[in-house]
Amino acid sequence: MTKTRIGTWNGVPVYTDFLPFGTRRTGQRLDSGNPKFAVFHDTGNPNSTAQNNVDYYRNTYNIGWDATASAHIFVDDKEAIICIPVTEKAWHVLYNTPIDNAWYGDDANDIAFGLEACYFSDRQRTLKSLDNSCRIMAALCNSWGINPRNQMPGHQDIQYDKQDPGNILAAAGYGRRDMSVIDNLVVKYMNGDAPVKKIAPTVKTPVQGKPLQTIWAWEGTFTAHKTNTLPITVYREFGLDKQQVDEDSFINAGEYVTFDQIIKDVKNGYWWIRFKYAADGANKKDYFYMPIGKITDKQEKIKNEKELWGSIEWA
Repeated sequence: MTKTRIGTWNGVPVYTDFLPFGTRRTGQRLDSGNPKFAVFHDTGNPNSTAQNNVDYYRNTYNIGWDATASAHIFVDDKEAIICIPVTEKAWHVLYNTPIDNAWYGDDANDIAFGLEACYFSDRQRTLKSLDNSCRIMAALCNSWGINPRNQMPGHQDIQYDKQDPGNILAAAGYGRRDMSVIDNLVVKYMNGDAPVKKIAPTVKTPVQGKPLQTIWAWEGTFTAHKTNTLPITVYREFGLDKQQVDEDSFINAGEYVTFDQIIKDVKNGYWWIRFKYAADGANKKDYFYMPIGKITDKQEKIKNEKELWGSIEWA
């Protein structure tokens, strides 16, 4: 595909640089036909530009379904690049996270577009990128009749294990959860451009499939085996590379927690749960994450596992 300038929206140069068809861009039309809401993301890759991210997607355009992710638009301090038409599906929010369904009646991947904002160690570049991203989002919200006040959640608002756009907000000097900064900027720029709606041509034979399910909204109680010789490490976010809680808050042999999600860690081969502490004096507000055993079942079904680090009583 060729990078082509298509205009200037609210002062930001806009280009198309469409990905080839594969797992990142399948050519499947949104189930809703047109986008019904928008999701504001940041890249999670500090000091990478819009073009850097699009190039990475192109170089891995047919990555395995167990690792695929994508977004429609990347914006940095200089330009905006549309790499997937906003009327096609992209994989920017995990399936089976229940909040988008509860708020909007369907999965974000099937009825919404995602914009990824770049951020930098240079605060001024980050502020410019944030401003540009809000200008582009405003133009698109104008075009598609999307209300940024209630139809433009941040990724972290609808998927609890995500931290974006908190990364760009923090890099710009704001609070990580202060979505009002973004909301207010988008509303401010909605007095500006409203590009003509462009419906992507129907793809005759789109790639079939979607990212594998890795989160289940299953509830239950996990009790660590009394024979465990080591406590189970608890994390503040999902991922072995994320921040751990204090060792005093690890789950020891015989202790239990009540969970509301099962997560499959495809990368590292573990089953995880999401839970809140219930003990007196504990932080009962935030969610915490904990691996509970290796994925050993040949069919990768947790209910068939025999070697977890504890027992599960399903709700």
